Amino acid sequence: MEVQRCKTGVPGLDDLIEGGIPSGRVVLVSGGCGTGKSMLGAQFLYHGALEYDEPGILVSLEQNPELFKQDMAIMGLDFDKMEEEGKIIIIDASLSGMAYEGQAEKYTLSQSSAFSPESILGLIKEGVNEIGAKRAVVDSFSALDSLIETRRRSTGSSPVSEECVRKTLLGINYKLQSMGLTSILITDNLVQDKEAASGIEDFIVDGVITLHYNVTGPDAGRNLIIRKMRSTKHSENINTIEFRKGEGLFVKGF
Repeated sequence: MEVQRCKTGVPGLDDLIEGGIPSGRVVLVSGGCGTGKSMLGAQFLYHGALEYDEPGILVSLEQNPELFKQDMAIMGLDFDKMEEEGKIIIIDASLSGMAYEGQAEKYTLSQSSAFSPESILGLIKEGVNEIGAKRAVVDSFSALDSLIETRRRSTGSSPVSEECVRKTLLGINYKLQSMGLTSILITDNLVQDKEAASGIEDFIVDGVITLHYNVTGPDAGRNLIIRKMRSTKHSENINTIEFRKGEGLFVKGF
């Protein structure tokens, strides 16, 4: 059976995964600071909306969306235009959004909101209904650990077990799939040379892409490794990646 593909919008990456991410799947993008995780997710959303008629939703859990859009504009991605045209929705679940509950818009979680994975999924569902979204990016998925812990403290419940975290992640994974979304979950590695995310997330998602920033040795610079991709043959090589101003991230050699 032919697998439907969702093109990533990252030059060269689709050539490593038989033409794109299998549609409707969830992929974890993991890496240290400055490796290009957010850029990869941004290109996935932007080019999906611009070139492939697949509207998208960005859940910003850490960065102020206005600053994000400024950064992306420098790289040639006009998210303001995509928002105005109803092709992309940015859900502000960052601390900056929570700080200004009096100015909260429809897709902003304010201090008075029930700040939880369920509330975020609810806003994603609203976005899917509003623009017919086909893609989603959660940046950064690591922040959801804090959400779970915050909810635990507010309710006075016992410490969160690994099994509880696993069930929460499984629920998010399945709900994104049930909405018909091809999704990228971005997560942070605090140790740059860590081989993989090595958490329970790896086993739950359909694909794992790790980004690295090596400062010494023959592989110095940024590189990308595809550790897992269900329903797809994929490269097992260390693939060099670079940034091009006004274009974004690309896999070198393509």
